[in-house]
Amino acid sequence: MTKENLKKVFLIAFLIYAVFTVSFYFLSGDQLRFREAKDNIEMPDADSVTPEIIRGVVAEQEFVNTVDNIDQIAIVFTKLYRDGKGLLSIDLLEGENLLYRHVFDVEKIPEQHRVFIDLNGMSGMKGKTLKFRIYSNSKYYEGVSIMMRKADPSGSSIKVGNETIDGTMCFSVTGTEVIAISRYYWFIMGGFGILLAALFYESYRRYLDGKTSYLAAAIAAVYRYQFLISQLVIRDFKSKYKRSILGVFWSFLNPLLTMTVQFLVFSTFFKADTQNYPVYLLSGVVCFSFFNECTTMCLSSISGNARLITKVYIPKYIFPLARTISSSVNLGISLIPLLLASLVLGVAIKPQAILFFYFLACLIVFSLGVGLFLSALMVFFRDIQFLWSVLTQIWMYATPIFYPAEIIPDKYKFIVRFNPLYHFIGNARTCLISGISPEPRAYIFCLLFALISLFIGAYTFKKTQDKFALYL
Repeated sequence: MTKENLKKVFLIAFLIYAVFTVSFYFLSGDQLRFREAKDNIEMPDADSVTPEIIRGVVAEQEFVNTVDNIDQIAIVFTKLYRDGKGLLSIDLLEGENLLYRHVFDVEKIPEQHRVFIDLNGMSGMKGKTLKFRIYSNSKYYEGVSIMMRKADPSGSSIKVGNETIDGTMCFSVTGTEVIAISRYYWFIMGGFGILLAALFYESYRRYLDGKTSYLAAAIAAVYRYQFLISQLVIRDFKSKYKRSILGVFWSFLNPLLTMTVQFLVFSTFFKADTQNYPVYLLSGVVCFSFFNECTTMCLSSISGNARLITKVYIPKYIFPLARTISSSVNLGISLIPLLLASLVLGVAIKPQAILFFYFLACLIVFSLGVGLFLSALMVFFRDIQFLWSVLTQIWMYATPIFYPAEIIPDKYKFIVRFNPLYHFIGNARTCLISGISPEPRAYIFCLLFALISLFIGAYTFKKTQDKFALYL
């Protein structure tokens, strides 16, 4: 590989990083800047009610706001089956400064129902003492009471007319908090860009000086054996679809058939609880099928090419790499029915759907790392092929592919959080189906999963490859 070609590869890689950095900033939107607040004020359970709020009776309660940007306030009222008539006003104040006022028709408030007040991200109120002031022009036995909790550990009190009651109104405050990374986004990404440029420059300099540079050596090897890689990929396609009438069309048809079967089985249970369930299911099937196919093919990539490896010197990682590329091509074909199903079923394809491919790229790198690890183990322990088929079945059911993650009991959710496929598939679905970007830490977690898998796989492969010839 010439120094000009190596320089071109590094330049293209750096440009891809720069384009991603800029594109991600604009595509991620508010998801880069805000996330659901951790300190939302939760709704307490009711065990009592206040006196009736009628003309001349004002209810007030103070609380300390813990939310950066207040999106919504909910307060629970009850009529106690009185005749609901008149207007109910809810004021939100800081001291005596009116921040927001909302007026409701008492007649339209259902029994023991939450009344929602949308504040659309009111900011600058975190840590401040705010106050509800609730009053009405209803006549006696035509008004509402406020659901409350007397046994309140915070020591709050409600003032209703001239009476002070120990306890708290049944209310909640939800909103968003500012993500710290958004404030320093350009500095952080610029710093990583400088580190990436330094890595490329150092690798390029060492390559020119004839010194060891694993990055440059790997790129040079792939460049030198690109013809062999292409032939291995073509061979995989030919062997996979040999004597098949439909041929490559099976890559298109297989996820649709799998989705149809699983849809008929599971839609009764999960369709009502899941947005765009067919697309939800198909996206999970496509992603997991790629992972299963890629790792299974990589598993035998070394042992299956024993004759070639023992006779000719070829960098051995070329074989699992070729299998990963072959599976990635199948993945690309499988994305066609996913896109068509999304359009037919009315999923609005927004610009944020482009971020879907980031998580696919992380999934591919993760699968390559697992494939390198398995291909090395397979040389020494042939039973791994049978064990892996069982493990992938368990992994499939442990990943929310055909069921929503919300049904998992809380005590088992920690298992799902340590499942890389849950993050890859879940975040990809968020971009495609919901048309929004996940929050920044989702990108970091997926990248870390991918790089850790690649590092472990590559390290294991490198440490054991010299002994392959003794066991093949």
